[in-house]
Amino acid sequence: MNKQLWYTIVFALCLLIPVQVYAQLERERANPERDVELTFMAPRNINLYTVETLGKTELHYSIMHTFGEVRSGIQNLYGIDREANVRFSFEYGLTDHLSIGFGRSSLDKIYDFTSRINLFRQNTTNSVPVSMSLIPTLGINTTEFGFLDTPYSFIERFSYGLSLPIARKFNDQLSLQLSPMLVHFNRVGNELSIANPQNNNYYSLTLAGRYKVTPYTALSFQFIPPINDKRNPNIAVGIDIETGGHVFQMFFSTSRALNDQYLLAGDNGNFFKREFRFGFNINRLFKL
Repeated sequence: MNKQLWYTIVFALCLLIPVQVYAQLERERANPERDVELTFMAPRNINLYTVETLGKTELHYSIMHTFGEVRSGIQNLYGIDREANVRFSFEYGLTDHLSIGFGRSSLDKIYDFTSRINLFRQNTTNSVPVSMSLIPTLGINTTEFGFLDTPYSFIERFSYGLSLPIARKFNDQLSLQLSPMLVHFNRVGNELSIANPQNNNYYSLTLAGRYKVTPYTALSFQFIPPINDKRNPNIAVGIDIETGGHVFQMFFSTSRALNDQYLLAGDNGNFFKREFRFGFNINRLFKL
């Protein structure tokens, strides 16, 4: 069995295993303590998945968008006219602890599939001081590579991600999250929108957080430093606004990326040299 097929089987199992794990947890669960709610305002904090899993039968629909660099000037409306990347996604709560999702990004035409399981939640007595989730993702690049001498096979189009967000809600205002993350590309090259076309694997220990300034408004940030190369870190700062069933997120980010694999593997600008771009997310929750 070749290495690419092995990676595919392992990550496909990661997407499916949480379903069976939760089935066992559900039979044994007996926790009288109340879970801490609303650690974050949405299932994503800017671009990173959070520990904020969906409730049973909840549907989360999001539209995510980044533009070109702000420093391109007024002629390009500070990046609005350039290099747009759009992602839409659906995520559905099978239980209060398990959800599955699907999305598509215009950058490299990636379709991605996600499973998110809540391993445990922070509770009000602090006997469990943090919340933790496990999030495997599988991406499929659907770009036409007809100009290449060696065409991509179906398996070579696959990429994988795995994150383990750990978060704590310190009070009604402040929440912080630390997420070990890794991604793998079955095949890389100059044709992909990644920073190092010779590197199949990328790692990071990401940091994210939000601080509520009003009951319906919060400041947010994300920091994604590369571990196995010397690129600039992915830095983003933004504001979240909750309006009933919607959460609007507006931010400035050094990256075009909107999905896990490219958040770690993509090139990043220097935030302090104005090499950042405007972006926004629209999040909508439905109860089905």
